Amino acid sequence: MAKRKAGESEGDAGDPLHPRLADALFGHDEAEAMFLRSFNAGALHHAWLVTGERGIGKASFAWRAARFLLSRDGEAAGSDRVPATSLDVPSSHPTARQIAAGAHSSLFALEAGGASTIGVDEVRKLRAFLGLTSPGGWRAMIVDPANDLTIASANALLKAVEEPPQRTVFFLVSHGAAAVLPTIRSRCIKLALRPLDTVPFARAVEAACARAGLDAPEADQMQRLHTLSGGSAGRALNLIGGGLLKLVDKLERVMDGLRRPDQAAVHDLIQSASGAKNADTFARLCDLIEERIEARAKSAAQGPGCNTTEAALWAVAWQGFRERRLETDVLNLDKGAFLLAAFSDMERIARKA
Repeated sequence: MAKRKAGESEGDAGDPLHPRLADALFGHDEAEAMFLRSFNAGALHHAWLVTGERGIGKASFAWRAARFLLSRDGEAAGSDRVPATSLDVPSSHPTARQIAAGAHSSLFALEAGGASTIGVDEVRKLRAFLGLTSPGGWRAMIVDPANDLTIASANALLKAVEEPPQRTVFFLVSHGAAAVLPTIRSRCIKLALRPLDTVPFARAVEAACARAGLDAPEADQMQRLHTLSGGSAGRALNLIGGGLLKLVDKLERVMDGLRRPDQAAVHDLIQSASGAKNADTFARLCDLIEERIEARAKSAAQGPGCNTTEAALWAVAWQGFRERRLETDVLNLDKGAFLLAAFSDMERIARKA
């Protein structure tokens, strides 16, 4: 279920990696500078669309910017105070403590959590919140991810974004701007965040490991994680926390050999993830497969030669995989049979490409 005000849902209130708890943001100095320029100039836009790959810090940026605004004690953008040079807010600041506890009265967050969508009823709660008398100062609305809005909930949100109350700022987190309603996009300033380079990636992973109580990777493993995750600290944490590097090795061997598959390797991979006690491993393997199918579709569409036919085949495979995965989960179907059929489909596409 989508969250109401920060901290009101039970879902991930105890998650040490929730972005509201991140003290620092790494690798997105340009985005921070753009937001600060707008604030210092007294021209802060009321809606920001933060886009980019999963796990690179989009939600962390949204929470960081919201924390900054709410810490300004009602200060107007562009006021006579010394211009702000950073979005940093000390963890000891009352605003930071309230947000960390999920108890700030001027912040409202819609987060899909374990649900597949953010429904219209949740957006109506946000609009009702906006209708309450403001205690003064700034208010921040976070929608994460905006991709999960239904058509009805997106239209309901549009009405709020079109006519926001004074000193209210929306932060819409999106894994792809194209998935957001065009009429909402047109009312937002877009901040496109890029995957992290090696140095900020390492710092982000180390900081997240410290929060999660995990041992930070050694330098050589960090470089490998950077390559495997595509510069996504979030994906890297999934690999570290789930002990998935061996599983990734197996998957890479299978994916690299799709044109001439090693059936023993395929069956070994399936067996390691499809047993009754391997529900977490199965879910993580499916996530990894989705990412690799998506990457092949993008590579075919954007790489040298721009093979639109191959891109379309992989795009259809990606959609089909997601649908069959959901069906397998909901109906408790045979996970091994599902994975075997999925690899057979990918083998056929690879041979056609």
